[in-house]
Amino acid sequence: MTKGVQMSLSNPVLTGPGGGRTVESGHGSSAELKIAGEQSGGEWAVVEWRIRAGDEPQIHTHTREDETIYVLDGAITAFVADERIDVEAGSYAALPKNVPHGLSVRGEEARLLVTLEPAGAEYLFVPRDENDADPSRFGVVLNGAAPTG
Repeated sequence: MTKGVQMSLSNPVLTGPGGGRTVESGHGSSAELKIAGEQSGGEWAVVEWRIRAGDEPQIHTHTREDETIYVLDGAITAFVADERIDVEAGSYAALPKNVPHGLSVRGEEARLLVTLEPAGAEYLFVPRDENDADPSRFGVVLNGAAPTG
């Protein structure tokens, strides 16, 4: 008899367009929480991130979680370790923890779907309060200035 795979969700989750808690920042950027870690037993979280040119994050390293990014709309230049990669809509990247990375938006705006595993750092995108503004609280190390395209 084979042991079945058990999903980490205890209940189904459906977050329609604009249905998740959304936080605006910078010059019109926003992040919408699609699935919070509390909904997945702490195993993973998903954020839809609309990022405007000029609002890009610093080069940073996650020490706790792996991150995946799917480019829904727009285009970015990704900086991963020592590489610079031009990325178009429809592209997917999986970034393991402890690898420095960042991005710059090509054009005015890009829309990304970000998954974090395990969950926790989704609150850097969609803070619950001012305490979530500190990246070190989530094991995120800032490595330098925001990259430029």
